[in-house]
Amino acid sequence: MAIDGEKIVQAVMEGSRIRESRGIIPLFGVYLSIFSTQYYNRINFDFEKRIKEVQGIKAAELLIQAAQECGYTTFQGVRNSWEWDEIVQPMIERKEDQLMGFVQVAVAFGWGDLQVQKLIPGSDLVIRVGDSYEAKGYVELNGIADTGKCYMLRGVTGAFMDLLYGEGYPEGCFTFSATEPLCRAKGDPYCEFVARKSLR
Repeated sequence: MAIDGEKIVQAVMEGSRIRESRGIIPLFGVYLSIFSTQYYNRINFDFEKRIKEVQGIKAAELLIQAAQECGYTTFQGVRNSWEWDEIVQPMIERKEDQLMGFVQVAVAFGWGDLQVQKLIPGSDLVIRVGDSYEAKGYVELNGIADTGKCYMLRGVTGAFMDLLYGEGYPEGCFTFSATEPLCRAKGDPYCEFVARKSLR
C-alpha cells in the first residue's frame, strides 16, 4: 500500500484545531506551534550575517546541525506517536515506506512540497522542494544568494536518513549529512537536497 499523503494532511489539519491555552498543538507525539515563516527567516539569516563563524564553524553549518538534530528528535517522536500507529503504520509495508511517511508529515506541517526523487536504501536520498519558504524568504530579504539557504530542509533530509539507517535512537544522529546543490535562493527552479553518509 502506498503512503496516502492526503490522509496524513487531513489528520494534521484536524489535529491542529486542538490547542492548549498557550497555542501549543500536541500532535504526532510532538508539540507544534504556528508561527510566521518570515520571523523564522529573519532570525536565521540575521544570525548568519552577524555571527558568521563560531569556533571555526560557519553559522550556516550551525543552523543546519541544529535543524538536523531537531528533525531527528521530532520525527523520532512522530514515529512513536499514537497518530503514527493509527494512521501511517498501517500503510507501511517496508522500511523505506517510513521515509515516505516522514515526508508526508513534513508536508502536512507546512514545510514545503517535499518530493522524494531518489532513495537508495542505506546510501542516498534526494528530496526536491519547489516552494521552500527559506529560499523565498532569503530572496525577499537579501536578493539572490550564491549558496543554498534552506538550512532547515537540508538538516531534516539528513535526519530522515539518520532515523532509517543510522544506529538506534539517539546515537544515530549525524550518521548522514545533506547538501543543497540546487536552491531557488540562487535562482534555480527548485531546491534539491542530497543526503549521504557523513565523512567522519
